[in-house]
Amino acid sequence: MKNPRILFLYLTKHSGHYAAAVAVEEGVRCFAPNTETLLLDSFKHANPVLSKVTLQAYLAMLKAAPEIWSYMYDNLTFQKRTKKIRDLLHRGNSRKLESVLEEFQPDVVVCTQAFSCGVLASWKQKTGRETPVLVGVLTDFVAHRYWAHNKVDLYIVPNEATKATLVSHGVLASRIKVTGIPIRRRCTDPVNCEAVVAKLGLRPGLPKILVMGGSLGLGPVKSVIRKLDKLPQPFDIIAVTGNNEQLKEQLERRGGKLRHPTRIFGFVENVNELMEISEIIVTKPGGITAAEALAKQLPMIIINPIPGQEAKNTEFLLSHGVAVQAEDANDVMLFVDEFLRNPEKLRQMRAAARLLGRPQAAEDAARSVLQIWSTKRAPVVAAKVPIASWGARSAL
Repeated sequence: MKNPRILFLYLTKHSGHYAAAVAVEEGVRCFAPNTETLLLDSFKHANPVLSKVTLQAYLAMLKAAPEIWSYMYDNLTFQKRTKKIRDLLHRGNSRKLESVLEEFQPDVVVCTQAFSCGVLASWKQKTGRETPVLVGVLTDFVAHRYWAHNKVDLYIVPNEATKATLVSHGVLASRIKVTGIPIRRRCTDPVNCEAVVAKLGLRPGLPKILVMGGSLGLGPVKSVIRKLDKLPQPFDIIAVTGNNEQLKEQLERRGGKLRHPTRIFGFVENVNELMEISEIIVTKPGGITAAEALAKQLPMIIINPIPGQEAKNTEFLLSHGVAVQAEDANDVMLFVDEFLRNPEKLRQMRAAARLLGRPQAAEDAARSVLQIWSTKRAPVVAAKVPIASWGARSAL
């Protein structure tokens, strides 16, 4: 049987959107090893200058006026008032992505971010094209209204509540598949904890507290570590600063003065190992990070969620008893102190995470992608011109 060509569109490398795209691609390869795939940062490819400016504006907004982002997120009034602007952006980006579609000729396009999904959906509506098959993969536990479009053939969503929200926005229930948030296969691979602890130079047999600020290294990571260092119990600290090099350097300068052994990392590929050896994670509630923590049955202390998607993720995680929310670094210290003194609370949170986690989400999502392609493809498929410049797998 012919294998499909699949184009994966994400937004920003080393992000949750990228991780989800890679996870689904890995899942596809489990079932169709010879599938041709291409991973593309859609915004950077279509508008590299605008991509950089938008990221800087987004970070500045979160720092100076987070209430603005809170207003913009999933706001029906804002959505209606900005429709013409979004239509212009969609048209501008679709023209530049058309060249990719013409050259790579994908049978399926999988989008892990709402903007690129909207661009392709608008393009299909304007051109009247039914191909390629368009799949939207949600990487948060909630669905905002910008996802909804009648030209999206399939939505991959985290849970039944997310499905219900999309249905309320006009999406047909038959076009929605509940799989969980896709995470990479290595997140479920066995980990030799003793070997990892020894490799990191940490003390065996003692609790490990993992502190993360997401891929951008946001949040009061320095303050959290200072507060944790005041606790009397013996434990080790692991800090991950993501792409925030300045934060990493600041922590490294202070690291030698801490009484609790602390290992400091920037962007890492072995989050699965760090989660496996940890008792607690202090983190921002990005969808991928939360999904990985759930798969590892790792209790979460959430701090400084970004208004919008992370705030909604927080509500979801709190409601299922897998996380607590700290208002500041002092709260984090109090929670860690309580958990270390009362391990039963941690056991309850792990049990709740075991019920909520979906470690096989990527495989389930991949099955759904291949199934929708198989269902929608024509009985006779015209041969495509081989593109020598595309490898069996490429990421741009």
